[in-house]
Amino acid sequence: MAQKDGESNKRPDFGTYHHSTPAASKRLRERIRVRFADAFASLPFSCDDPLKVLDIGCGLGFLSCVAAENYSKSTVTGFDTFEHPSLRGSSMARAKKNAEIMGLSRRVRFEIGDVLESDYRGGRFDLFVSNLVYHNLGKKRFQAYGKLARWATPSSYAVVGDIFFDYQADSKCLGELFGSVETRPRAKRDGEYRILVLSNPK
Repeated sequence: MAQKDGESNKRPDFGTYHHSTPAASKRLRERIRVRFADAFASLPFSCDDPLKVLDIGCGLGFLSCVAAENYSKSTVTGFDTFEHPSLRGSSMARAKKNAEIMGLSRRVRFEIGDVLESDYRGGRFDLFVSNLVYHNLGKKRFQAYGKLARWATPSSYAVVGDIFFDYQADSKCLGELFGSVETRPRAKRDGEYRILVLSNPK
Protein backbone atom coordinates (compact mmCIF):
# COMPACT_ATOMS: atom_id res chain seq x y z
CA MET A 1 0.00 0.00 0.00
CA ALA A 2 1.51 3.29 -1.07
CA GLN A 3 1.49 6.36 1.13
CA LYS A 4 -0.33 9.43 -0.18
CA ASP A 5 -0.76 13.16 0.21
CA GLY A 6 2.61 13.81 1.86
CA GLU A 7 2.00 11.62 4.89
CA SER A 8 4.90 10.70 7.16
CA ASN A 9 7.31 7.90 6.37
CA LYS A 10 5.95 5.78 9.20
CA ARG A 11 4.49 2.42 8.27
CA PRO A 12 1.00 1.37 9.30
CA ASP A 13 0.79 -1.36 11.94
CA PHE A 14 -2.21 -3.59 11.34
CA GLY A 15 -1.38 -5.87 14.25
CA THR A 16 -0.81 -9.57 14.86
CA TYR A 17 -3.53 -12.19 14.54
CA HIS A 18 -3.95 -14.67 17.36
CA HIS A 19 -2.04 -17.94 16.94
CA SER A 20 0.33 -16.06 14.62
CA THR A 21 3.49 -13.94 14.55
CA PRO A 22 3.99 -10.39 13.22
CA ALA A 23 5.80 -11.70 10.14
CA ALA A 24 3.20 -14.42 9.45
CA SER A 25 0.35 -11.93 9.93
CA LYS A 26 1.95 -9.56 7.44
CA ARG A 27 2.33 -12.34 4.86
CA LEU A 28 -1.28 -13.41 5.37
CA ARG A 29 -2.52 -9.86 4.90
CA GLU A 30 -0.64 -9.57 1.60
CA ARG A 31 -2.39 -12.73 0.33
CA ILE A 32 -5.73 -11.45 1.60
CA ARG A 33 -5.20 -8.08 -0.10
CA VAL A 34 -4.64 -9.82 -3.45
CA ARG A 35 -7.76 -11.95 -3.00
CA PHE A 36 -9.93 -8.97 -2.12
CA ALA A 37 -8.58 -6.96 -5.06
CA ASP A 38 -9.52 -9.87 -7.32
CA ALA A 39 -13.00 -10.05 -5.81
CA PHE A 40 -13.47 -6.28 -6.11
CA ALA A 41 -12.53 -6.49 -9.80
CA SER A 42 -15.42 -8.90 -10.35
CA LEU A 43 -18.03 -6.48 -9.00
CA PRO A 44 -20.09 -4.16 -11.24
CA PHE A 45 -18.42 -1.07 -9.80
CA SER A 46 -15.84 1.22 -11.34
CA CYS A 47 -12.71 1.99 -9.33
CA ASP A 48 -13.73 5.67 -9.26
CA ASP A 49 -17.39 5.15 -8.28
CA PRO A 50 -18.25 7.14 -5.11
CA LEU A 51 -19.20 4.06 -3.11
CA LYS A 52 -20.30 3.87 0.50
CA VAL A 53 -18.47 0.95 2.12
CA LEU A 54 -18.96 -0.68 5.52
CA ASP A 55 -16.13 -2.75 7.01
CA ILE A 56 -17.59 -5.13 9.60
CA GLY A 57 -15.15 -5.90 12.41
CA CYS A 58 -12.48 -3.62 10.96
CA GLY A 59 -9.80 -4.27 13.56
CA LEU A 60 -6.88 -1.92 12.94
CA GLY A 61 -8.27 -0.80 9.59
CA PHE A 62 -6.43 -3.09 7.17
CA LEU A 63 -9.41 -3.97 4.98
CA SER A 64 -10.89 -0.48 5.33
CA CYS A 65 -7.72 0.88 3.75
CA VAL A 66 -7.66 -1.83 1.07
CA ALA A 67 -11.23 -0.94 0.06
CA ALA A 68 -10.48 2.79 0.06
CA GLU A 69 -7.43 2.25 -2.14
CA ASN A 70 -9.33 0.03 -4.59
CA TYR A 71 -12.19 2.52 -4.84
CA SER A 72 -10.49 5.90 -4.95
CA LYS A 73 -13.64 8.00 -4.44
CA SER A 74 -15.28 5.78 -1.84
CA THR A 75 -16.05 6.60 1.76
CA VAL A 76 -15.42 3.76 4.20
CA THR A 77 -16.87 3.24 7.66
CA GLY A 78 -15.09 0.66 9.79
CA PHE A 79 -16.63 -0.53 13.02
CA ASP A 80 -15.44 -2.91 15.70
CA THR A 81 -15.60 -3.49 19.43
CA PHE A 82 -11.80 -3.10 19.39
CA GLU A 83 -11.74 -5.58 22.27
CA HIS A 84 -11.65 -9.07 20.77
CA PRO A 85 -8.45 -11.03 21.53
CA SER A 86 -8.22 -12.26 17.93
CA LEU A 87 -6.18 -9.14 17.11
CA ARG A 88 -3.58 -8.05 19.65
CA GLY A 89 -3.51 -4.42 20.74
CA SER A 90 -6.61 -3.41 18.81
CA SER A 91 -7.93 0.12 19.37
CA MET A 92 -9.85 2.72 17.41
CA ALA A 93 -7.02 5.22 17.95
CA ARG A 94 -4.55 2.86 16.27
CA ALA A 95 -6.96 2.21 13.38
CA LYS A 96 -7.33 5.97 12.84
CA LYS A 97 -3.55 6.39 12.94
CA ASN A 98 -3.11 3.71 10.27
CA ALA A 99 -5.59 5.45 7.97
CA GLU A 100 -3.75 8.72 8.58
CA ILE A 101 -0.39 7.16 7.73
CA MET A 102 -1.93 5.74 4.55
CA GLY A 103 -3.22 9.18 3.59
CA LEU A 104 -6.81 7.93 3.72
CA SER A 105 -8.17 9.61 6.83
CA ARG A 106 -10.43 11.93 4.82
CA ARG A 107 -12.32 8.95 3.40
CA VAL A 108 -11.98 6.31 6.14
CA ARG A 109 -13.61 6.72 9.53
CA PHE A 110 -14.05 4.37 12.47
CA GLU A 111 -16.61 3.83 15.18
CA ILE A 112 -17.19 1.44 18.05
CA GLY A 113 -19.90 -1.15 17.46
CA ASP A 114 -20.79 -4.82 17.75
CA VAL A 115 -22.08 -6.70 14.71
CA LEU A 116 -24.64 -8.50 16.90
CA GLU A 117 -26.00 -5.27 18.38
CA SER A 118 -25.48 -2.63 15.68
CA ASP A 119 -28.02 -1.62 13.06
CA TYR A 120 -26.90 -0.26 9.69
CA ARG A 121 -30.13 -0.80 7.77
CA GLY A 122 -30.44 2.93 7.08
CA GLY A 123 -26.88 3.32 5.83
CA ARG A 124 -27.65 2.35 2.23
CA PHE A 125 -24.15 0.96 1.74
CA ASP A 126 -23.06 -0.12 -1.74
CA LEU A 127 -20.48 -2.58 -0.45
CA PHE A 128 -19.96 -4.52 2.77
CA VAL A 129 -16.57 -6.07 3.51
CA SER A 130 -15.25 -8.22 6.32
CA ASN A 131 -12.09 -10.21 7.02
CA LEU A 132 -11.57 -12.95 9.60
CA VAL A 133 -14.51 -11.85 11.75
CA TYR A 134 -17.46 -14.23 11.50
CA HIS A 135 -15.66 -17.40 12.57
CA ASN A 136 -14.82 -15.70 15.88
CA LEU A 137 -18.54 -15.50 16.68
CA GLY A 138 -19.04 -19.25 16.88
CA LYS A 139 -22.70 -20.20 16.39
CA LYS A 140 -23.68 -16.55 16.72
CA ARG A 141 -22.22 -16.00 13.26
CA PHE A 142 -25.51 -17.23 11.79
CA GLN A 143 -27.29 -14.39 13.57
CA ALA A 144 -24.66 -12.00 12.21
CA TYR A 145 -25.19 -13.30 8.66
CA GLY A 146 -28.87 -12.48 9.08
CA LYS A 147 -28.05 -8.94 10.11
CA LEU A 148 -25.82 -8.51 7.06
CA ALA A 149 -28.66 -9.61 4.79
CA ARG A 150 -31.00 -7.09 6.42
CA TRP A 151 -28.47 -4.27 6.01
CA ALA A 152 -27.92 -5.06 2.32
CA THR A 153 -30.02 -3.53 -0.44
CA PRO A 154 -30.93 -5.19 -3.77
CA SER A 155 -28.06 -3.31 -5.43
CA SER A 156 -25.36 -3.80 -2.80
CA TYR A 157 -22.70 -6.49 -2.52
CA ALA A 158 -20.90 -8.11 0.39
CA VAL A 159 -17.36 -9.48 0.11
CA VAL A 160 -16.50 -11.62 3.12
CA GLY A 161 -13.17 -13.32 3.73
CA ASP A 162 -13.05 -15.90 6.48
CA ILE A 163 -12.30 -19.41 7.67
CA PHE A 164 -15.53 -21.34 8.05
CA PHE A 165 -15.68 -24.17 10.55
CA ASP A 166 -18.57 -25.90 8.81
CA TYR A 167 -18.75 -25.33 5.06
CA GLN A 168 -22.15 -26.97 4.61
CA ALA A 169 -23.84 -25.14 7.49
CA ASP A 170 -22.47 -21.72 6.52
CA SER A 171 -23.28 -22.17 2.84
CA LYS A 172 -26.81 -23.33 3.65
CA CYS A 173 -27.45 -20.34 5.91
CA LEU A 174 -26.05 -17.83 3.42
CA GLY A 175 -27.96 -19.44 0.56
CA GLU A 176 -31.17 -18.89 2.49
CA LEU A 177 -30.30 -15.20 3.00
CA PHE A 178 -28.79 -14.24 -0.37
CA GLY A 179 -29.86 -15.11 -3.89
CA SER A 180 -26.25 -15.24 -5.06
CA VAL A 181 -23.34 -16.75 -3.10
CA GLU A 182 -20.07 -17.02 -5.01
CA THR A 183 -17.18 -18.82 -3.33
CA ARG A 184 -13.50 -18.15 -4.13
CA PRO A 185 -11.75 -20.53 -4.38
CA ARG A 186 -14.46 -23.05 -5.10
CA ALA A 187 -12.85 -25.92 -3.15
CA LYS A 188 -15.14 -27.09 -0.36
CA ARG A 189 -12.61 -27.78 2.35
CA ASP A 190 -13.34 -26.75 5.92
CA GLY A 191 -10.70 -24.59 7.59
CA GLU A 192 -9.59 -22.95 4.32
CA TYR A 193 -9.53 -19.18 3.86
CA ARG A 194 -12.12 -18.20 1.28
CA ILE A 195 -13.72 -15.11 -0.16
CA LEU A 196 -17.50 -15.09 -0.48
CA VAL A 197 -19.24 -12.60 -2.76
CA LEU A 198 -22.86 -12.16 -1.62
CA SER A 199 -25.66 -10.31 -3.39
CA ASN A 200 -29.42 -10.23 -3.94
CA PRO A 201 -30.59 -10.38 -0.31
CA LYS A 202 -33.86 -12.27 0.05
